[in-house]
Amino acid sequence: MFSYPDRGSVKKKKNPLIPSFYLRSSCLDSLYRLMQVDTKLSQLRTEMVNAGVDAMIVANTDPHNNEYVAERWCGRQWLTGMKGSNGTAVVTANWCGLWTDSRYYEITEDAIAGTEIELMRMSDIGAITVDGWLKDNLPQDSTVAFNGAETGLKQAKSWIKSFELSGFKVNAAVDPIDIIWTNRPAPPKGELFIVDDEYAGQTIEDKVSTLRSKMEQSKVDAYLLGRTDESCWLLNFRGTDIEISPTAYCWTLVTHEKLLFFVDAEKLTPEATAKLETAGVTIKAYDEVEASLKELTAGSRLLLVPEYISYGLAEAASHCTIVDDRPIVTDLKAVKNETEIKHTKQALIDDGAALVKFYTWLYARLNNGEPVTELSASRKLDECRAEFAGFRHPSFESIMGFGPDGALNHYSVDEESDKPVQSNNIFLIDSGGNFVHGATDTTRTIPIGESTQKQRDDYTLVLSSMLELLMLEFAEGANGAQLDGICRQALWRHGRNFKHSTGHGIGFGLEVHEGPQGFSAASSEAIKLGMLTTIEPGCYRPGEHGVRIENIVHTVLSRETEFGRFFKFENLTFCPINTDLIEPTLLPAHQIEWLNNYHVEVLEKLSPLLNDAERAWLDHECRPLAIR
Repeated sequence: MFSYPDRGSVKKKKNPLIPSFYLRSSCLDSLYRLMQVDTKLSQLRTEMVNAGVDAMIVANTDPHNNEYVAERWCGRQWLTGMKGSNGTAVVTANWCGLWTDSRYYEITEDAIAGTEIELMRMSDIGAITVDGWLKDNLPQDSTVAFNGAETGLKQAKSWIKSFELSGFKVNAAVDPIDIIWTNRPAPPKGELFIVDDEYAGQTIEDKVSTLRSKMEQSKVDAYLLGRTDESCWLLNFRGTDIEISPTAYCWTLVTHEKLLFFVDAEKLTPEATAKLETAGVTIKAYDEVEASLKELTAGSRLLLVPEYISYGLAEAASHCTIVDDRPIVTDLKAVKNETEIKHTKQALIDDGAALVKFYTWLYARLNNGEPVTELSASRKLDECRAEFAGFRHPSFESIMGFGPDGALNHYSVDEESDKPVQSNNIFLIDSGGNFVHGATDTTRTIPIGESTQKQRDDYTLVLSSMLELLMLEFAEGANGAQLDGICRQALWRHGRNFKHSTGHGIGFGLEVHEGPQGFSAASSEAIKLGMLTTIEPGCYRPGEHGVRIENIVHTVLSRETEFGRFFKFENLTFCPINTDLIEPTLLPAHQIEWLNNYHVEVLEKLSPLLNDAERAWLDHECRPLAIR
C-alpha cells in the first residue's frame, strides 16, 4: 500500500470525513451571500467598459480544460451562483444569459431566480448557440472578449472564426473577473504522491517508452500533455489540488530525448522527486511550460490536443507545426491493464459493502422513526466508505435525490437545498468513491415506503434497458452510439427516454469521467477490450421522481468466429438492485434469471465484509424473483 498525504494539510476541515463541498458556508456560498449576483454583474460591466469590451464570455474553465476545477477557476460559478459543471455566461451592457445543458436546467433556474440572468437551454432542439446569439444581438465592430488563458484551444478557435465572420473584434487577453473577484482563491498547492508499480501495473519508463513509440508512428517530435489526469497516468502519481479529483495542476512535455514535468516544487515530497528523477523526469516550475514550448525547434511537429490546451498557451508554440491528432495518452489509459482491472474489482467490492452498510443504516433509521435528510444521508455514505482501506474521498459530489429531486440529473445537495427523506416516494442515490486502488460510480434507486404503479413501471423499464446492454454480445468495432441505441430500446418501446448519455469511461483511481469512449448518440468511438465504462439509463419526471440504475462493466472477448471477434461486458459492480420496485410483467424472463444469478454473486462477494445486521439486510435484498 502506498502512502497518501493527509488532505487536511491542503485545506483544513472540521470533519475529515465530510468533504468541504458540504461546508460551503466557509467557501463559495459565503461569497454568494456577501455580494449579490446583480452587484457582481454591475462591477463586471464597469471593467468591460474600461477594457473596451461589448460582450464578455465567462466559463468555469482552467488552463487545462479539466472537467473538475479548483475554486480559483470557478469564475462563472462565482459570478452567477450556478454550480453545475457545464455552463457559460455571456454578459453585455444590458443583458446576461447562461447557457447550460439539460442536466442543469432546474438547478440553474433556482440559482438565477430573481436575477437578471436568462437561462439559455442549449440541449433543446434548435437552441441558439453563444456565437449565434451574439451575431443576432450585437452590431458589427463590437468587441467580444474571453480569457484565452483559461479557454480551450478548440473552443477559442471556433469562437474566433465565428466572431470574425460576424464582423466582431476579438479580445482573448482580458480577465476582468480577476479584477472584481477581490478574494479569489490562490492556485492550489496540494501535495502529490507516487502510485506504486504494484498498483499501476506499468512503470513510468514502460509507459514513456510506449508513448514515444506511438509518437514515432505519428511522426511527432514533441507532445504536450494538457489534461492533468494524463500526466498523473503517465508518471504514476496522483494529486490533491482539486476536492473530488485526484489530480495536480501540472504539464508534461515529452520529446524523444527529454521528459519535462512542470509542477510547483512545494507539491513534491522527497520520495516523489526521487522516483520521478530516477525515471528520467526533469522537474521544472509550473509556469516554465510556456518558455519550454518557445524553445522547441522551429517547425517541430508538436502534438497538442485542442480540447486539453488553452488558447493562450498554444500561442507560445506558434512557431511549431501543430499536429491536431488523437490524444495518445487518452487512448492508452482508456485500455486498462490486468493489474488495474484486478484492483478496480476489489475497489468495487469494497464500495459495494460500503453501500450495503449505508442502506442498512438508512432503513433502520427510517424504520425507527429517526430523521434522515438528503445531506445527512450523503455524509453517512462518506463515513461508510471511509471504513475501507484506501478510500480517500468521493469521486464526485453524491447525488441524493429524494422524490422530485431525483428528477434533477445532477442534483447537488447542500445546506440550502437539503430536504427530509420521508415515506412514500423513491430515492435516487448516485455516488462513488476514489480509492487508492480504483474509482467507483454506482447508482441505485430505492423505495421509501409505498411506491406507485408509475414509479414501478419506470423503474422496471430502466432496469430492463440497463440489462439489455450489460448482457449484450456485439461485434468488434461497434461504437458508443450503436450501443446507446440498443440500451434505450426497452424505454423507447414504452414511450420513455432520457436526455443524458447512457454511460462514460472511468479511470483507474483517476477521473470518474474518462474518455474517449462512452455510450451516447454522439460517440463514434469503438468499444475496445480492457475499457471500463458505466451503463446508467434513467427516466425522469420533473416534479415527481427520477430513476437511474448504474453498473460499471469491463469489455472482454466473448468469442471469435469466421465473421470476426465478438465482445461482451463483464459486470464489475456488486450492490443489490432493489426488487420491490420491479413490475414483473415488464421484465423478460432471461433478465430475471440474470438478476437472480447476480444477487447470488453479490451475497458471495459482500457478505464476508459485513456484520450480522448488514448481512441480514443483504439477504433480504438478494432474495430471488420468480421466473414466469
